[in-house]
Amino acid sequence: MAETTQQRGGTDTSTDRSGRTRALAVVAALSLAAVLANTAVSVLTVRMGDFGNESLAFARNLLAIQLSFLVVGVGYLWYRPGMTVPVRWPTRAELALAGGGLVAGLIAVALSFASTDVVVPAFELWPDFTAYSGYGGASVSALVLGAVLSLLVVGPVEEFLFRGVIQGRLRAVFGPGVAIGLASFIFAFFHFYPILLLEAPTAVIAHMTVYYSVMGAIFGVVYERTGTLVVPALVHGAFNAVLFLSAVPFA
Repeated sequence: MAETTQQRGGTDTSTDRSGRTRALAVVAALSLAAVLANTAVSVLTVRMGDFGNESLAFARNLLAIQLSFLVVGVGYLWYRPGMTVPVRWPTRAELALAGGGLVAGLIAVALSFASTDVVVPAFELWPDFTAYSGYGGASVSALVLGAVLSLLVVGPVEEFLFRGVIQGRLRAVFGPGVAIGLASFIFAFFHFYPILLLEAPTAVIAHMTVYYSVMGAIFGVVYERTGTLVVPALVHGAFNAVLFLSAVPFA
């Protein structure tokens, strides 16, 4: 009787396909849950109004989004207790790798700014860009607070969800390369999906997708090379902090 299941190297390929399908379904469900949670907290913060203080309103909105990411990630680990996210203090060599990751990120953002020579007209012709980006109006206190929250909250929480949970889940069935690539695209999606409702030009969306995917890949490679979530959290937080502080006027 002919075999109905193909086998390669003693491994049932139908089982492999099933495992990959489940992993993709889980990641899709996590992404949808994060979008819904993001939307819920955004609506809630809008209904709460502002505090009459830009820095406090900024901190509240930022922390609300990070809380939604944290709830989704923790919820999945509670549902699947067998999955673990490695967290330990890095060695000196791993801290050096963190420095390299930060430099790579800064190079990426410099190239991103340089590439806007092509994309800038699309930004300028898009009337919602200024309102969405919020650039040009942040106070010094808000920028400094953003740097602090990046190190203490944003880096750790986003790396926990996108690298620790999502990349980790994908790596179990796809291996490191595909896992880093897919997790990086999902990371990028969460940075550009809100503007899809604002009818942004295709050039703007493409530029954001490439830029944030590259940043996600940098964090993902650092995580893969070190095996501890602490390092990409440090790189991510420090990178954001540098960008915030670079916008502080010192004159």
